Amino acid sequence: MQLKTKPQNTNKIISLRAFITMAICLTVTVILVLSGMFYYNKTARILMENYEKSFTSQLSQVNQKISDQIAAVDSVAPLFLSDMLLLSILESPDSSQIGYETKLAIEKQMSSMYHRTSIASHNFTDSIFIISKDNTLFHIYTSGSFEPYGKQNEALLADLDKTRTNLMCRVLPFDDNSIYFIRNLFNGNSGHYMGTFFIKINRPKWMKYCVEGLDPAWFISLYNEEMTLVSNEELKEECLELAALSASYTSHPTAFHEEVLKGEHYFAASERLSGLGLTSAVIAPKDLLLKDLNSTLETYLLFLVLTILIALAAAILISQMITAPIKRMIYHINQISAGTSSKLPPMKMYHELKIWADSFNRMLKQLDIYYTDNFQKQLLLKNAEIRALQSQMNPHFLFNVLNTIAWKAQIIHNEELYQMAISLGELLKANTLSKETDFIELEKEMDYVKFYIYLQQCRFEDRIDCVIRIPEELMKCKVPCFCIQPLVENAIVHGLEPKKGKGKLIIQIVPLTPPDCPEPEMEIAIIDNGIGFAEIPDVRTISSSAEDSHTHIGLRNLDKRLELLFGEKARIKIESVPNLCTTISFRLPRMENTI
Repeated sequence: MQLKTKPQNTNKIISLRAFITMAICLTVTVILVLSGMFYYNKTARILMENYEKSFTSQLSQVNQKISDQIAAVDSVAPLFLSDMLLLSILESPDSSQIGYETKLAIEKQMSSMYHRTSIASHNFTDSIFIISKDNTLFHIYTSGSFEPYGKQNEALLADLDKTRTNLMCRVLPFDDNSIYFIRNLFNGNSGHYMGTFFIKINRPKWMKYCVEGLDPAWFISLYNEEMTLVSNEELKEECLELAALSASYTSHPTAFHEEVLKGEHYFAASERLSGLGLTSAVIAPKDLLLKDLNSTLETYLLFLVLTILIALAAAILISQMITAPIKRMIYHINQISAGTSSKLPPMKMYHELKIWADSFNRMLKQLDIYYTDNFQKQLLLKNAEIRALQSQMNPHFLFNVLNTIAWKAQIIHNEELYQMAISLGELLKANTLSKETDFIELEKEMDYVKFYIYLQQCRFEDRIDCVIRIPEELMKCKVPCFCIQPLVENAIVHGLEPKKGKGKLIIQIVPLTPPDCPEPEMEIAIIDNGIGFAEIPDVRTISSSAEDSHTHIGLRNLDKRLELLFGEKARIKIESVPNLCTTISFRLPRMENTI
């Protein structure tokens, strides 16, 4: 009699085929989406960092141009006043009585002086004029024309503060094409007002010069509470709004920010210029800058859709290939359960299913043996790992032992032993710290150097004197970990230890500023009066020696670190006069600690 199996309710149970299909598609989709999000965010972050660097770089270039030109403009007035004839007329009680020939001679001399200045070569100066205290006019035309007695003079002089001593910048509402730089002239002895110096600059030419080198889609803006100058007149209203929005950023040296102007997004970098009270800004449309990022996103989305479709087709095929023989096996197992069959037929599609069919009755026992054996192996492996961890010596153990030695030395009032234990402990901590971070404050680095010097002085007693010369303003600067101690060790071991008599060691750090170097730097030098070098070695070719453990390999390692961190200019330099003086030095950029 055959047993009939009760039909099972499969309405709420998902099929294996559907599960495999969904699992493959979901896995592929999640992996691609997460990797895409990671890639997009990383790309966006890198691009934003590059944009910020590019903006600040462009802003620096623009500001340098503007500052140079303002300085050049401001140098013209003192140059003109070097003409004794002009100076005497300006200082006279009534300059209006001078003759035409005298006035012409002065203007000719002004023109000659102007053409010897740096601004003359750029051809954006329209005219220059000086108005004395009694309204006598001296003027020259450069590349443009000027109405000497026009309304420009009246507008410029109307609200002019004749007590201001700094350079001023003005624009007139009826003259969009001109910028006026103004400086009051005062007697060098009495300080009395003598007149006013004006330079009329062609605004379009000047702004065109300022934006040279910028992307054509970018533009600049110069603004304060009184005026706004832009290189793109079509966006003047937007720049007025930008000036108001950027007011909160002017407290920062250089501010990179995003603004929305009339529905359009812009990236901007702004910086306040000293002297004239102007703020300069470099501005560019966000959409234009993010075009590469959007293109990358579109490409990835297309790739994602195609990959999902391919994964779906592959999942359907794979699930069909996997589930078809399993369905046949389930059918035969049900036949065995029903008593209509005594064994599984051979499974020809997969080798694994064939083995299962041949050893069905022994499978549970074999699995039990396998899991038991595997558990024992995992247990043995875990025990081995625990024993390995237990065998490791915690660095804190060494610190605690040294602290115990120091404590016991203090109890017996052995101050020297106490200080040696404390110093050695600090050096061990410093060595551990150097593996966790690349840079530390110079002050902390010097603490470790002092600990090392103290230990060496204890060893050599009174044979070594040490002098440290470091300005206080450099103590908070960042330096690479253990960049000074190897040089001190080299000087003591190779220079002072073999020396007969008393040795002297000098640690000297001096700040370097332009024009000595392009950017603020500092030079670190280790000086000793040891035996020195008979022949100065090439630091790059120094190698360790099996016969001598005290080699200069520390110099090579430090030299390589400095090159990797700061480039070729930071390489170690050696100068030596045998038995007299040896100096080992290198340069680092000034890295202020802003934390």
